[in-house]
Amino acid sequence: MGFPQDAGPHDASVIEWWYFNSFFTTASGRHFSVVGSFFRTGLTPTKKGHYLIYSLTDLDAKTRTAYSVLDKGTITLLKAYTSLAAMQNPDDKKAMAFLAQLQRNELPAPHRVLPVSAVVKTKPRFVLAMGENRITEATADGRTWNAKLKGDDFTLDLTLAQPTRPAMLVGGQGKTGVTNPDDMYYLTLSHMDATGTLTRRGAASEKFTGTGWLDRQWGQSWGVNPNVGWDWFGLRLDNGSEVLVYRLRNTRSGKTIQAQATILDKNGKQTVDTAVTVTPTTDISRMVTDPLSGVVYPTVFTVAVPSLGKTFSVTGDIADQSIPVLTPGGSSIWEGVVSVRDGAAPGSARIGHGYMELVGYKPAGVANAAPVGK
Repeated sequence: MGFPQDAGPHDASVIEWWYFNSFFTTASGRHFSVVGSFFRTGLTPTKKGHYLIYSLTDLDAKTRTAYSVLDKGTITLLKAYTSLAAMQNPDDKKAMAFLAQLQRNELPAPHRVLPVSAVVKTKPRFVLAMGENRITEATADGRTWNAKLKGDDFTLDLTLAQPTRPAMLVGGQGKTGVTNPDDMYYLTLSHMDATGTLTRRGAASEKFTGTGWLDRQWGQSWGVNPNVGWDWFGLRLDNGSEVLVYRLRNTRSGKTIQAQATILDKNGKQTVDTAVTVTPTTDISRMVTDPLSGVVYPTVFTVAVPSLGKTFSVTGDIADQSIPVLTPGGSSIWEGVVSVRDGAAPGSARIGHGYMELVGYKPAGVANAAPVGK
């Protein structure tokens, strides 16, 4: 397992994705971050759909724009899956309404349908193109990647390179399946050099430099089980280490299914901590409601990593960083920029930054289970 052999698609997987984020500074001194995830889904090796979510954040102005784009293959799959769900739960009005929209080839705003089919190439190197948006394996060793994203008011051309530092095998072996470790595989290239060009509406194109992160996941479990949600943290510490923490949780009971931290120090030494605990805030004032889906998210977490002798406070730099995702009835995830502080108190010294991803939370009025650490 590793790069380059696992850079491209695994057709036997039910779901796989190519995720990246980057923090960068333009030539004029402005600060931005970008995150994107290209998904490939389908129960059979030949019938696949492709889905892209992404956002650009102006870190100085504290503003962001987010997008959700589906190709025609995903629409076909959604029709089939939603029809099955509607038959199994005929009283589910949301599923029935969503199915009616799909039959009219409509999507709830702000989701968009790609006017052309996604294109996947594996030779000479992997490329997944969704119209003007694409992710490309840029070098034969699978350790340099290029991503191009286009929004209503920006165009981004980003290159991420990590030619020397070892890839994280998340969990020690890169196996993170819920029921069976081999049900899900997970590789990360962290501390990548970021370069590229950002063009914003009404402004000249600017070169930029920064740092980046790339996740490669594929398999059968994460993202396809409605009873499993997760809290994920990709943290860059000022001491040169990266800490990848995730907690899988049962969305009904709130109990932790699996939790661990994978740490890569500045010298490239990797360690794994399975005693990690992840605790969301219960302070209502530190929670945010996504205006489109009504889903309520905690924006402050306490993350304890015993092997480091550290407890971190992880706080969203902007409260509302939700991104719409398309499921029967509509929903969202929280995917955004966070600050890392030393200790449990949100006001303690800042020692790093990163991205946080929250999946499987519920709207106001639908009880989220009480937070439970491992």
